[in-house]
Amino acid sequence: MRTALDGDREPMHRVGQLGFAARSSAYDEEADRAGVPLDRRLVATDGGEIVGRLSVWELGQWFGGRRVPMGGVGGVAVDPAYRGRGVASALIRRALGQMRERGEVLSTLFPMNHTLYRRHGWEVAGSYPEHKLGLRALTALPRPARPTSTRRVEERDLPALRDLHEEVSRDEPGNLWHGPDFAARRLLGGKPVDQDAYVAERDGGLVGLVIVERGEAADDRGFFTLTIRQLVAVDLDAELTLLRLLGAFHPVAEVAELIAPHSFALSMLVGERDLRPAGWGWCWMSRLVDAPGAIAARGYDDSVDVEVHLALTDDTAPWNSGAHVLRVKDGQATLEPGGRGEVTLGVGQLASLYTGWANPRRLSRVGLVAGATDADLRALDRAFAGRTPWMRDFF
Repeated sequence: MRTALDGDREPMHRVGQLGFAARSSAYDEEADRAGVPLDRRLVATDGGEIVGRLSVWELGQWFGGRRVPMGGVGGVAVDPAYRGRGVASALIRRALGQMRERGEVLSTLFPMNHTLYRRHGWEVAGSYPEHKLGLRALTALPRPARPTSTRRVEERDLPALRDLHEEVSRDEPGNLWHGPDFAARRLLGGKPVDQDAYVAERDGGLVGLVIVERGEAADDRGFFTLTIRQLVAVDLDAELTLLRLLGAFHPVAEVAELIAPHSFALSMLVGERDLRPAGWGWCWMSRLVDAPGAIAARGYDDSVDVEVHLALTDDTAPWNSGAHVLRVKDGQATLEPGGRGEVTLGVGQLASLYTGWANPRRLSRVGLVAGATDADLRALDRAFAGRTPWMRDFF
């Protein structure tokens, strides 16, 4: 195992194609250099040949209104001839150690193999809610109450768009902070800043963003489809302005795909068949890399005052294992070594509670939390209660 070098770029691409591509695509050096920096990539080698790879994005996630440093694991691939030998597991263990050293207290990924990641402490922790949207419905939306204009994104907008994205995302549990190269890599997908990206503007400030991508229509319903890569708005008027802009694509395009929570305002404005769940049912998984650090990093409701004695297990990152006391008070929390170790759970189950995805009573009912009294379960529920975590980005 070692950190990737410049000469590893094309061999890493080859291993990735073996892992993920039905038909191999040519290596694109420009795209590779725009991706994860080499010092955040790991490779496994045998006799000098690269047989496995893993990348960790520098990201963050919002929980309780606070940004938690997060390592986004992606691109984990192993040459088929080397599978079953523990290559992926070794890469994961090395990556966890590096994330801990960098202060990335949380790690999140989109799993292709739940069994592998669950074995190493990740657990389902949030949704990636895909929807199909009939664009005809947008043509009948009400006009915004306040005048709000739209225009294409310009490069000068990028600092304001970072601020806009953070303003909206901090109150949406699980949403991403995109890292230091936010604009070029995550916000605009590495594409030119004037390509199908529009802002909503009011009183000289930016109040919304939408990024759309055109795709081939699957049938004769329209000339193309839209995929809404980003839809960020500070209020209903900004959201209506952007949605009406999308409605103007109808009838040339009839269908759009978008990622949005079920509480999305649009669901209250259109018919039940105009906006409906779709897609592959993706979820994301998280694990606490540094359990005390992660507990301290997120925000909590100021009214919560609880204490729970945990016995935490973590076979892959043993520094998290052992008896700990969880205390939440005045919007802050600590996880300190010691205590009576009464409530037993794995680091993955704690991560699923941490994000607000899992319900402690249900975990107890199926045996994933043991030894908890009714008071313990109520305390855990109060500590991590909040809106359902979701993510609008795929990495």
